[in-house]
Amino acid sequence: MRRSIATAAFVIAAMGLGRLITDHVPLDEAVDKPFVHHSVVGESVALEYADVIVTGFHVTPTIMGNPASAAGGRWLVVDTELVARNEPVVMAGFFLVDGQDRRYVATNRGSECATSANLSTGVRAYASICFDIPQHALTGARLFATRGAWDTHESEFRRDDLADIDLGISASEVDALWAQKDAVNVKQSGAVPPEKASR
Repeated sequence: MRRSIATAAFVIAAMGLGRLITDHVPLDEAVDKPFVHHSVVGESVALEYADVIVTGFHVTPTIMGNPASAAGGRWLVVDTELVARNEPVVMAGFFLVDGQDRRYVATNRGSECATSANLSTGVRAYASICFDIPQHALTGARLFATRGAWDTHESEFRRDDLADIDLGISASEVDALWAQKDAVNVKQSGAVPPEKASR
């Protein structure tokens, strides 16, 4: 009899603990969320499959190329350095998030702008990611980089490593950046750094 009572008490306690966990831990979200690694411009972030560095960025109304491309707002061109760590990898997910958590997808309207990167193991690759954005998107802008493409449900990088790189753009800098008129000559993606690449 005592054993039955103890077993019943144990079962009730276990059920109570289970209910407490399901009430206070968002299990559905935890299962779906990626592993986010934070970084800033010039600092390497180590993902499971690649090292990612944002080496710099440019704001311009025009990207040079054949043909030249004008932005609807402004181009934000983000230069990256990428290295596959243990095996070749395709990084297909580059997108921008502003300070209000609005997302902007990378575009290939500029002839040399990259929307993905095909990386060989241990070989440094350079890619410029281009975004056509409104002025308010500059404040607090962050580049997200992952091997899975972004979709509305984030299913392509669920439970995967993701780089969240703060570009360090404050509200006080936005007007000056937006006023820049010089065209940017985006360099072709590949193993040559942008400053050394030829057109």
